[in-house]
Amino acid sequence: MQKSSDFLSQYDNEYLNNLASGIADYYFPTGRVEPELIAIKNNISFSYGEYGDSFDGLIQCEEDLFHIYVNTDRLTHGYSDRARFTFAHELGHYFIDDHRNALLEGKSPSHSSITGFVRKNRAERQADYFASSLLLPEFRFKLFCERKKFDFKIIQDLSKIFGVSLSATALRFCSIGNHPIMVVYSNDMNIKWYWYSGDFPFKGLKYGMDRLPEDTVAGEYFKLQRSPKSKQSLFAMDWFNIWQDNQAELPFYEQCIFSGKHCLSVIWED
Repeated sequence: MQKSSDFLSQYDNEYLNNLASGIADYYFPTGRVEPELIAIKNNISFSYGEYGDSFDGLIQCEEDLFHIYVNTDRLTHGYSDRARFTFAHELGHYFIDDHRNALLEGKSPSHSSITGFVRKNRAERQADYFASSLLLPEFRFKLFCERKKFDFKIIQDLSKIFGVSLSATALRFCSIGNHPIMVVYSNDMNIKWYWYSGDFPFKGLKYGMDRLPEDTVAGEYFKLQRSPKSKQSLFAMDWFNIWQDNQAELPFYEQCIFSGKHCLSVIWED
């Protein structure tokens, strides 16, 4: 899997996937993964509460004991997909050796997080990727996708089955799905990062990271306030840096997840 330069390394991807998928299969070999029960089995206490707007989740270590806080002010309620992801993210800070050791040694007595792949901090992105790998274990994910022709509905179905947000599911598919896709996260006409499957046919965006192309679904969302619910057809030249003339009009699809000033684009070809 490839990514923009400020995302995660291939080593991080493989290490975190193996770590989280192994934990998921150990505690929940079948069915949906429940982060709370993993915490209980590891003597990690937790609480849900209204903690204002400062964090989604927080893990704290005092006298070698760990406690996870989940902020319902930002996550609506404790059983939402975002709350599950946030809880799994905080478990990442516990299970990733470097993070746990920093907490135990007092280098980071508590670790507050804004989840959902919006932070550039490497530790936060590691914990986000751990969370997606924990909640969407590799073997079960691939088994569901096997022999299915890709469409955005597969991401929607996976999201419902595993209780994970569409955005986290799309990124997971980018890593281990059975069809090449690209995922682009933009904020108010600015591209923050992009990630693509190793066999995706294009590696560079039309304007790089400098700006969002206007003739895309994401571009029209910010410029024209259009937010279609279904996939939209476009050409390779609308999104990508084209080196050969015969590639310009290759047909692609884009479907977006919209949220205020945020947009996540999933792009693929048949």
